[in-house]
Amino acid sequence: MRPEAAIVVALCGIAIAVGAVLPWSKPRGIRPGASLTHTSVTGLVHWGYHDASPFTRSVAIVVLVLGVLVVLCGVFGLRLLAGLFCLLALAAGGAWLYLYASRYSTVNLPYSDLRAGAWLTLIGGFVGLIAASFLRKPRDLSYL
Repeated sequence: MRPEAAIVVALCGIAIAVGAVLPWSKPRGIRPGASLTHTSVTGLVHWGYHDASPFTRSVAIVVLVLGVLVVLCGVFGLRLLAGLFCLLALAAGGAWLYLYASRYSTVNLPYSDLRAGAWLTLIGGFVGLIAASFLRKPRDLSYL
């Protein structure tokens, strides 16, 4: 295992987990400021913007768990699972952003309205996906 890549993947997992609970967008016009904690998992699955009252039913808990799993996979050098969990965190974040933007389609959502939560999760997922491929050293195929 490459320790440098493991540290980067673990840090990306921390960024994903922290980004899940931070605010994701600034309010603009009729569009309220929101985060993953404001949307339920069933609402995202059924493509409807439904408020989540307890934290355990929100999209944030799913992304938080994915971030913790990325940290664990980075520590133990599980390349395939780390990449998969980073990809799932990216997909969940991207789907939430698209759902949120389509819900308030009359209001512009520029990248400057995205807050720290969105940036941490999306960049952490992207960098973690790339770094996961470097977790293991390539096999020695000199005997072929």
